[in-house]
Amino acid sequence: MKTIPYIFALCFLFSCQGSDVQEKKTELKKEKTIPVHANAQLDFSVEGMVCQMGCGGSMRKELKNAGGVERVDVNFVEDQKIQKVTVSYDSLMISAEKISSILNTINDKQFTAKIIAKKSI
Repeated sequence: MKTIPYIFALCFLFSCQGSDVQEKKTELKKEKTIPVHANAQLDFSVEGMVCQMGCGGSMRKELKNAGGVERVDVNFVEDQKIQKVTVSYDSLMISAEKISSILNTINDKQFTAKIIAKKSI
């Protein structure tokens, strides 16, 4: 019976330490984030998209994780074979070729993305 309070105390101690570790990981992640100021924009024609949320979300996640991408706009139209995706990025941080490569490898190469326009902003 005397061991029960000790078990609760240990559980409480370890659970509190776990939340501290999670908070520290979140802080480190925030520190590593470099602000992106887009100076260029790419328009892509993309085949292989089946939805706005899942496909668009995958694209946003992968491109933002690569660094240098400020914004990804997906213009999804139901039952349309080719969709338009616009990527605003910092050309000093990531190249157009790298962005294109990432789009073409997402979800085991689900998408076929081709640059249709490139401009400075």
